[in-house]
Amino acid sequence: MVGIVAVFAYSFFESFSLKKKNEETIKKKNLRVEVLNATKVKRLAQRVTAKLREMGFDVIKYGNHDMELYETCIFDRKYPDLKAGKLLAKEIGNPKVYFEADPDDLIDITIIIGKDYKKYFPEIEKEWE
Repeated sequence: MVGIVAVFAYSFFESFSLKKKNEETIKKKNLRVEVLNATKVKRLAQRVTAKLREMGFDVIKYGNHDMELYETCIFDRKYPDLKAGKLLAKEIGNPKVYFEADPDDLIDITIIIGKDYKKYFPEIEKEWE
């Protein structure tokens, strides 16, 4: 009986450690981030880019979105389970996260800054005065 329990325990822990090894660890410094400004606030994407870089994210592209949006949102471009997008969302205050693959596979996360940006970046304007 003890032998059976020992074999069961060993196989359980072995399968758990293999599962852990197979899970991809996401690090914010390895995520390629795009920041888009969907407000009329000038240079907001540049400001948010600087802030995200301070936080350890690799922002590789920033600019303006083609329309104004009220809500800030994040698009995970790589993981259908949203694990990269949720990492960024957690860091800034949990805006909504969606999945939309990047057809060129250049961007991992796109954050679109909406009119509610002060909710996620409350000091952003003071930092640039």
